[in-house]
Amino acid sequence: MKRLSLVLIAALFALASRSPAAAQATLSLTGGVNLSTLAADAPSAGDIWHSESLARMSIGVAATLPVTKHVGVQLGVAYAQKGGRLSGLDNRQLVTVDMALDYFEFTLLAVPTLSLPSWERSSVRFFVGPTLASRVSCDFDASGWFGAEHVAAADSCDAGQDEIEAAMDLGVALGGGIAVGVTDRADVSVDLLYTLGLIPIGGADRYASGPRHRVLTLRAGMAVPIG
Repeated sequence: MKRLSLVLIAALFALASRSPAAAQATLSLTGGVNLSTLAADAPSAGDIWHSESLARMSIGVAATLPVTKHVGVQLGVAYAQKGGRLSGLDNRQLVTVDMALDYFEFTLLAVPTLSLPSWERSSVRFFVGPTLASRVSCDFDASGWFGAEHVAAADSCDAGQDEIEAAMDLGVALGGGIAVGVTDRADVSVDLLYTLGLIPIGGADRYASGPRHRVLTLRAGMAVPIG
């Protein structure tokens, strides 16, 4: 998986460097916060599960390649921290589990843009496209009440009966943002994206459906022209 990640990162930069200079392809450094939730249905009607978000981190690079005057394609790779908190009744016992999953996430997004006439070199932009993430780590922190006794445990969720099977996370992202030119060769941007996980990350035998990621990302970035 790590070798595949390095190959895809190299391909991203190779494609970006071949874009025509006149088309104003850009290379961006982005960073922000992921509000990540694991959506899962309880294994039976007698169990009740509640999903809560965890605030985690995302940092990455992206090359935006123009296709037409108002539409581009963005190829991105990010170190994206995901996960979530599941709490509720499991076999009549109150249990809370925090899952922390880290990925190298690759995105291929269509980027329509709309210029803002009131601000020079500024635009509103939209994003839509698939995401594919390769997991690099997974940890859990569980606690629960068993009668009058409180029990807690923390470990890697790649071990034993708590193993998370899916090494990849496939999803679709959509969102929007604004980009503003601050110098002749640099733009800053603020974007809001929502990523909907399409496949369970594991534990299919313990849930009626899921768990699947639901991630709201608030990110800021700086872009410079390349080519």
